[in-house]
Amino acid sequence: MIYSSDQMSRDNLVGRGDAVPNREGWIVPVNKPAGMTSFEVIRRVRRATGVRKVGHGGTLDPFAEGVLLVGIGRGATRRLDTFLKGDKEYLARVALGIVTDTYDPTGRIVERNEFEPPDEEAIVSLLQRFEGEISQTPPPFSALKVNGVRLYKLARRGEDVKPKPRRVTLKELELQRLTADGFEIRVVCSHGTYIRSLAHDIGREIGCGAHLSRLVRTRVGEYTLDQAVELDDFLDEAVSASGGDRWK
Repeated sequence: MIYSSDQMSRDNLVGRGDAVPNREGWIVPVNKPAGMTSFEVIRRVRRATGVRKVGHGGTLDPFAEGVLLVGIGRGATRRLDTFLKGDKEYLARVALGIVTDTYDPTGRIVERNEFEPPDEEAIVSLLQRFEGEISQTPPPFSALKVNGVRLYKLARRGEDVKPKPRRVTLKELELQRLTADGFEIRVVCSHGTYIRSLAHDIGREIGCGAHLSRLVRTRVGEYTLDQAVELDDFLDEAVSASGGDRWK
């Protein structure tokens, strides 16, 4: 599923067998697998296509998976800012009773608490209190900078990291299902929202603490997970196509 950047507003699929290069470059919705950084995806795409100018339309944490928009070519990377600032949709799994320092499953456990599982009505009521424009504090382990230094670097050094709260908008918060250790929610949110912080704050409101155990980005702008190409499939195609200078 390869999209030229001048077709983004038309939902027009360019087939793998007849994709044609153009001066605008390409916007490719890739399904990023869990366990890989967004930069590693970009590095692999550069190597496979032979194109130096490659970027993405919004970082996904290494443990997260789902839609990562990849821009190939100068024209496409210039357009990525539109997606960086646009709305995104996620499926998020909240695990209750365990708090980690990163607010996700990759971090060090700092709390374990017993809890009585809340029922659906209580969760729905709680989610409604988070909807709309809210003040949210980013996780201490994040890529935000303080005096030019990434917060996660400061946190790893054991420094006391206190990110400043900022305004974000949670446009839709919907309970999907209950799980053995918590629940899963669908989130539609504005640029700058940290789903890890949302899970952490929800756990704090319930009283037992929580962390984000799984995160799948299902939409960036108009691009959905159903439209995304598997990374390995795309890389294989790109290597084959680069012999014919499709990407140059």
